[in-house]
Amino acid sequence: MNAFSTLSVETALAVRVARERYGSERSSTAAPRRCEMGGGVHVGPAFAFGPGLGSGVEGESADRSDMSLRAAALLLLTTLALAAGCDDEPETPSVIEAPEPPRAAIDIDDPSACASCHATVVEEWRTSMHAHAHHDEDPLYGAMRRFRMEREGPELASGCAQCHGPRDPSNPDSPAARVGVGCAACHGLASVDRGEGSRMGARALTYSQSGAMRGPHDVPASAPAPHGVGDAAPWITDGRTLCLVCHDAVSNPQGVATCTTGAEHAQAGADQSCTSCHMPQVEGASGAVSSRATHRSHAFMGPHHLWREGEQGTAFMASAVSATPSLTGTSLAVTLRNRTQHAMPSGFPGRMVVVRAIGFDEAGAEVWRSFREDPMTEDPDAVLNKVYVDAEGAPTMPPYATEIARDNRLRPDEARQLTWTVPSSVTRAEIQLIFRLLPPSAARALGLSEDPVAQPRPLLAVTVTR
Repeated sequence: MNAFSTLSVETALAVRVARERYGSERSSTAAPRRCEMGGGVHVGPAFAFGPGLGSGVEGESADRSDMSLRAAALLLLTTLALAAGCDDEPETPSVIEAPEPPRAAIDIDDPSACASCHATVVEEWRTSMHAHAHHDEDPLYGAMRRFRMEREGPELASGCAQCHGPRDPSNPDSPAARVGVGCAACHGLASVDRGEGSRMGARALTYSQSGAMRGPHDVPASAPAPHGVGDAAPWITDGRTLCLVCHDAVSNPQGVATCTTGAEHAQAGADQSCTSCHMPQVEGASGAVSSRATHRSHAFMGPHHLWREGEQGTAFMASAVSATPSLTGTSLAVTLRNRTQHAMPSGFPGRMVVVRAIGFDEAGAEVWRSFREDPMTEDPDAVLNKVYVDAEGAPTMPPYATEIARDNRLRPDEARQLTWTVPSSVTRAEIQLIFRLLPPSAARALGLSEDPVAQPRPLLAVTVTR
């Protein structure tokens, strides 16, 4: 056994003795603190001193012997840690853990607390729309929420928060709600019950009162977690039940379907779960406490990543649809295939994909394009979208529609061909798929015309030559 190994054992014992000696002195309501020292030594709350040596002692009446013992323990730890770094042949030190670590309560509504052990998935989550689900974090949701509250009243807020802030929907601006869809929103559940399918969001969720956190793996009660643990949660392991609590089918007060991803998935007879695509297995452990070689990504990839994640988002979204072009004579065609198990696009009903074709001559000059300004009037077949209308037949926002006048989206696994007649001088054509989160008319109505979320993003481009 080398010097570091010997010191590691001695240090662990010192930590244990100190915890046993002083653990009962701390108030049960005091916030836990942690001090970290070099050399991989992690010191618990009993040694979390502030600016002065005695700042961790509660009350002015603490006797001097207690202070002396604490100081001696701290000195011992410091000496051992420094000595460990003086080994003639230093080894990579491992984190020293005290035997039988205590179960200290943590704030499960604070993802930063979870990051201590699960850093990888927390960092992935921070890039997701779940982390930006609050109305102050998502400009599109925030604008739509304001638009509706002005017309329907402030009581609408708690309804939206059923999914956008499920941990505290009655108080949409509380700390727990502002997290959005955080760790506890999915992992802190005791049960999921949608009744006959009519309950959505937080109304279908019962959260654990003990703070137990559950995931896709069984965690025995003996596990040294700082929170409650339990068996794998079936609503997580099936890869769809929990997702559909918020991503199923929603209708407006007039009975018109708005968000329909879950219904589309069911009608397709889909053989894959939601997590198969949106939470794929990726290389690496989920954090410091895991020994597994892979984990499910918590980036929850989707359309918004075209605006947030650059090439990674584009690659994911481009995998959702294929485009096979052909150019023969004066006929230009492209066959689109939806490779997802829901409609393309899906989710928020304002989303749209526009297919634009541009023709070039032998010199590389543009000589033709499928539309110039408004694809809905110049080339409507090339717009994959839904159009909602009111009782007079005028286009309107989905919450106020009485009818869906058009649904030109690609169905699950559908292949569809678009054709154009082009000049004979066209020797090369480029076909572009462009994604929008909402149509320009809706962006104007919501005051988002200049916001990045209202700008189009390239989804996919293919080229064909004669």
